[in-house]
Amino acid sequence: MKITKILTVAAVALGATVALSGCIRETFPKESAITQEQLMGGQMEVVAENLLKGIPSGIISPTPYFWEHSDFGFPSISVYNDQAAKLVVTSGWMVGNNAAYNRFMHAPWGKGYGATGWMSTHFWYSYYPNIKSCNDVVTLTAGNDDLADYSAVARVYRAYMYLDLARLFEAMPVYAEELGNSSEYDYACFNVQGLTVPIVNENTDEAAAKSNPRVTREEMFKFILSDLAFAEEAFADGFTPLANTDPSLAVVYGLYARAYLWLGGFEDGLNGELPEGDAAYAKAAEYAQKAIAAFGGAIMSEAEWTSITNGFNSKASSWMWTLYHSTDTIASNLHQFPAHMAPEAEYGYCQFTSPGVSSESFERLGNADFRKKLIIGPETTYAEFMPYTSYDEDGFNMFAPYTFFKFRPAQGIRNDAMTAAAIAIPVMRCEEMYFIEMEAILHTQGVDAAWQKLVAFMANRDSNYVCPFADEAGVLNEIIFQKGIEFWGEGLVMFDMKRLNMGVDCTKSVNYDPQARFKSTGRLPWWSPAVPQSETQVNQGIPADKNNPDPTDIYMAIQDM
Repeated sequence: MKITKILTVAAVALGATVALSGCIRETFPKESAITQEQLMGGQMEVVAENLLKGIPSGIISPTPYFWEHSDFGFPSISVYNDQAAKLVVTSGWMVGNNAAYNRFMHAPWGKGYGATGWMSTHFWYSYYPNIKSCNDVVTLTAGNDDLADYSAVARVYRAYMYLDLARLFEAMPVYAEELGNSSEYDYACFNVQGLTVPIVNENTDEAAAKSNPRVTREEMFKFILSDLAFAEEAFADGFTPLANTDPSLAVVYGLYARAYLWLGGFEDGLNGELPEGDAAYAKAAEYAQKAIAAFGGAIMSEAEWTSITNGFNSKASSWMWTLYHSTDTIASNLHQFPAHMAPEAEYGYCQFTSPGVSSESFERLGNADFRKKLIIGPETTYAEFMPYTSYDEDGFNMFAPYTFFKFRPAQGIRNDAMTAAAIAIPVMRCEEMYFIEMEAILHTQGVDAAWQKLVAFMANRDSNYVCPFADEAGVLNEIIFQKGIEFWGEGLVMFDMKRLNMGVDCTKSVNYDPQARFKSTGRLPWWSPAVPQSETQVNQGIPADKNNPDPTDIYMAIQDM
């Protein structure tokens, strides 16, 4: 490779800002350090390795614009998704705290998802600058077989981020005119149906970036699958991870499974040459099984879940892909995951927000389900909960019913914000593959086969578990419910609910704050945010009629119950 190409790519890594369009504007993550000696000496392997180091830290760091306290990359998007899907419920208002202490309030309230809103901007700039970093690695390693593993790792990261962006921004009609003034909204959605986001790859130059349209679902998923195919081939002959954050072949299979699961939700012809409906679901099951086999099939134990010091803050047996916060990647005492989702992080918001589950979900969980032990019930005493918290009784009494003690600050440390936030973050767990497999089997092989898969998995969570349904709709609902509890706070299940056109009903629970009480027969409109104005102002390829409509106030919250 010519040294001029190395110089061009590394200029970004050394801190230059590339201002081509809103899609690709970025400052390269600070952990990607490249010396002039390495650069001028043509040490391409060292340069590529250092470029790669910036990607995982960038994914869990604030955007270049350092927005709200809820701006800390992929983990914050996970919380936004779960609050938007009504899976994470902040109940602090029940004990007299202001509901706005929940810094993710926009998601449960359905606000800020329009082109000028905080939500769409946050999603966009949490991913695209890091995609640019992946592109730099792909450019640097192009044509060099000795560096194929580096290119493969970058492509897996890129596929993962584009998969999230595609599922977030693809517009889908809500078909629920009886619940609000949605007919105009639906019409606008039909006009952009099947459109995802622009592709910015290693070949996108300044001129292309300024006129870069949203691509179709088919084009986007062909691109994602091509990146995964490259990585699969590179990893197939044996791959030694370059760093402990690197994806493996099992992760590649897992991303295939996620992608085909999404494609299975459509029978509208817009998948083009790619499979849709049951054909795609069959591929999802196939790749979920491959992922389980490649990884070894581990499922987190009760001890791992309930550890006061290590629960969901350290890499566990089932974590297929893990990112890590170090003191260098923690932006502040509040721009971090534990401050919002670990009740024992006393320096954060949790003592005011009480993040947990809905009262309906709590009652639905079996009493023998060990995950329920980590949720404060309305009648739970301190003596009962004491084995599952480091708080004394006064600390325990700060929290509203239904608070979920799933996530712990690092080492169980409650007051040192920088040390407590140095946690591991799961990007993919093997348990997800079991849930993808069982849902895909439901669609393709029927109720009995899926029912058996569900019961077999749930034996790892509830020794007395009995699936309460025997029909297809009931078993599907139960799979998504149990998946929502299993991955509470991990941001996966909103995509399932959006794909399946599942509604929400907040009228069956007592702990949704009044501004967050919605009832819908299908997907909520803000599960499809608009492309941000900061992008459309510089990218003429997305005119107003090709953007997602503003979903604000399409449905109104049910204030009185």
